[in-house]
Amino acid sequence: MPQYRFAALLSQYDFPSSLIYLAPVLPIVQVMWADGKNQMPERDKLHVIIQSHRKALSELAGGLQVVSQEDIDLFDQAFIANEPDMSTLQAFTDQANELLQSKVENGMEENESLYQRDRLLHACMEIAATCPAHVVIADDEMLAQRIVEEEQHFIEKVFQLLPKLN
Repeated sequence: MPQYRFAALLSQYDFPSSLIYLAPVLPIVQVMWADGKNQMPERDKLHVIIQSHRKALSELAGGLQVVSQEDIDLFDQAFIANEPDMSTLQAFTDQANELLQSKVENGMEENESLYQRDRLLHACMEIAATCPAHVVIADDEMLAQRIVEEEQHFIEKVFQLLPKLN
């Protein structure tokens, strides 16, 4: 079961089990680090996204605190403030994506939180758009490449989690 695998990975890295509720943030973090840089506008936007997710989870829990500020601070230090080991980030993101997919398949998407796939996709695009790539567009090119190829790759992975339209 994806939830148990994610919990085991958290335990392996001595993270508290409560960080499981921040699993949907990991694909966004991966988009942020895709260009190898962590820029302050991206960090600021990501913190707004995390606080919004935290609030949505609290509302779903009837006002109870699901994710503490200490959890967020620990998550920030491990994955946002300092460049994480990319293989570690990939392992966590893979487990997060599996967890998200299982929630989708079981019809357990929580509204207004990042467990809702379209909100997650939008958050990934927001991070990618926050600090656009500096590219020169030729006169004969129709579209500018505003996000780096790596960011686009990670966004496409999240897009695959979206429901297929009939």
